[in-house]
Amino acid sequence: MTNLDSNLKSVSGTQESAPTVGRRNILMLGLGLFAGYVAAGCTTTSSKTARMPGPVWPDQSLFSTKPTVLTPVLPPPTPTLIGVIPRSAWTKGTPDASNIDPMLPVKCITIHHDGMSPFTATDFSSCASRIELIRNGHRGKGWADIGYHFVIDRSGRVWEGRDMRYQGAHVKDQNEGNLGILCVGNFDQQTPSMAQLAALDRHLRVCMLKYKVKSRQVLSHQEWASAHTACPGRNLQSKMDGIRRAVA
Repeated sequence: MTNLDSNLKSVSGTQESAPTVGRRNILMLGLGLFAGYVAAGCTTTSSKTARMPGPVWPDQSLFSTKPTVLTPVLPPPTPTLIGVIPRSAWTKGTPDASNIDPMLPVKCITIHHDGMSPFTATDFSSCASRIELIRNGHRGKGWADIGYHFVIDRSGRVWEGRDMRYQGAHVKDQNEGNLGILCVGNFDQQTPSMAQLAALDRHLRVCMLKYKVKSRQVLSHQEWASAHTACPGRNLQSKMDGIRRAVA
């Protein structure tokens, strides 16, 4: 072989071996890039298919469709008359504000007895319990509160009943502007005490003066034409004329 041929083979080998190394390196580089691409592609695909956080919905209670129920609010109570025991001393119960009418200007006063079993107690606790019993009975009939505005016990104490802001429930069809006074006891079966009658006289005078009621406008329950009742019992009814003369 001539020197020329040897030189050509050397050059040819160099030229052939160089591309071979280059192709291997390029192939490896390509595989690396492909692997990197595949890896990057999985990551991208994973991020695209991963569960996204759900929407944050507002509190549904803020958009409730339930109707708003308004609770009636009672106005402040009227001041209790001097010498009258406030209702807070005998009950925690309040009137049903959804079932009560405002009191019109007072034009008359009606006297009652409770007509239950005879009652002779004079101590504070027993009298308070009796009045609460009456109130519960009236509430049991569907009334808003005790029907009478004032109650007089056998010792002569005067108790606040239904607040004077409100019409009473003591004479059928005649409660507008009608102030109701109850004397505790059953006066068909017992007589009112002297202390009770004296307190009734005093309290009538106070109410008549305050509300400008004449003596002819002071009636017993049975004296109303619309009321078919024996109230306030024969032993109190027999005293009505004398009561009216005394307060005239």
